[in-house]
Amino acid sequence: MTDVQLVWPNKELSLRASGLTGYEWVDPHDRRLEHALKFEQLTDGVLGSTSNIVAVGDGLDVIESLRENTSVLAGGIRLVYIDPPFNTQVNFRQYNDSMVRSKWLSMMRDRLEALKPLLAEDASVWVHLDDAEVHRARAIMDEVFGEQAFVASVIWQKKLTRDSRAAFSSNHDTILVYAPSGPKRWKTSRNLLAKDEANLRNRDDDPRGPWADAPFTAPGYRKAQQYDIVTPTGIVHRPPRGRSWYATEPTYRELLAEDRIWFPKGGDGSPRIKLFAHQLRGLVPFTVWGSADTGTNDEAKRHLLALFPDQEVFDTPKPETLLERIIHIATNPGELVVDIFGGSGTTASTAHKMRRRWILAERNTQTVLDFIVPRLDRVIDGTDGGGITSTMSWVGGGSYEIVHVSPRFGSLTTPHRAAAVKKRLSSMSRTPSSRNVA
Repeated sequence: MTDVQLVWPNKELSLRASGLTGYEWVDPHDRRLEHALKFEQLTDGVLGSTSNIVAVGDGLDVIESLRENTSVLAGGIRLVYIDPPFNTQVNFRQYNDSMVRSKWLSMMRDRLEALKPLLAEDASVWVHLDDAEVHRARAIMDEVFGEQAFVASVIWQKKLTRDSRAAFSSNHDTILVYAPSGPKRWKTSRNLLAKDEANLRNRDDDPRGPWADAPFTAPGYRKAQQYDIVTPTGIVHRPPRGRSWYATEPTYRELLAEDRIWFPKGGDGSPRIKLFAHQLRGLVPFTVWGSADTGTNDEAKRHLLALFPDQEVFDTPKPETLLERIIHIATNPGELVVDIFGGSGTTASTAHKMRRRWILAERNTQTVLDFIVPRLDRVIDGTDGGGITSTMSWVGGGSYEIVHVSPRFGSLTTPHRAAAVKKRLSSMSRTPSSRNVA
């Protein structure tokens, strides 16, 4: 619990899904919350510790319904990535991005709180937003996970075009990263980025091949690592003030004999140590991610247009290259990735190609039928050639199950939605044998 908290109207109430698209304020002690959610599996596979799941329903309802199935959540959730409505007060083709702020805040808090007890010990939670609500979202995450769980604010360059009409042309989103175990402990289990071997060069025709170089110094004063180093041109170097040489003099002599020391500036410069490809460790992620490495909204949109040439696709989808980096840093193959704002299905598609388990929740039935299911079917049968397919050498395979969770509140017509979804799935031309409708 933080000393300073954000306050908003109805904060003491829970925001629950009501009907097909609405929300309802509910007292946490309301006895209706004791009623079991209507959970229906629409495919005939067995839900278990290896299942991938598309859940049609509100994220909070889906979390609560799956919480009873301990095998599905075996080992806990390793990564939560959510790309919720940004609450920009602008409505898009596939969804309305305008909520009363108090409802948006409760929506976020309640769903993060529901996820918290299901997280693995080394889990992380990544929340993708823009400037509209990101500062308030961080206050919420401080309350839910504790200020000590904050790891980083990642800045993602989402586009390359410039908006000349704006006071500032915004070209980034922010991804808040929290780890309940704290950044120091989480660091020991997160993955580093791949080595940047493209920058290796062979500047002295070393028979061992190309190499990188690093300063032959270390922070702090160590008496045994204070000595003169004479360059091949006769220049004498001492460690910079407040630093020491990287190793003691005997070790330096050994490295010099092994041709592991490089003197730049034609032999006059301060010594640097040569590092060959097998000696390079992975790279600690920066907090600023450029489009060259992680793609843009436009690239993701072109991927969707290639998959769905006859449909109006999402305006600001996230690229698989962005999700690939997040999933790589935060998980290992076989571990569970959860996204409760499924959208166009990028998280599930990327996780599947990276051989992670995944659970995807999406409330909009039409989005599930028009985008998520067809996209995942193409991933499974190996006909999605975009995104990270070539990077991962993905050729298809795997399976997933589809479930439907009806909200407790609102219109009584919502239970019929499951039957409508099942009927539509049965009639879809692309129905892999791994997704048989029950």
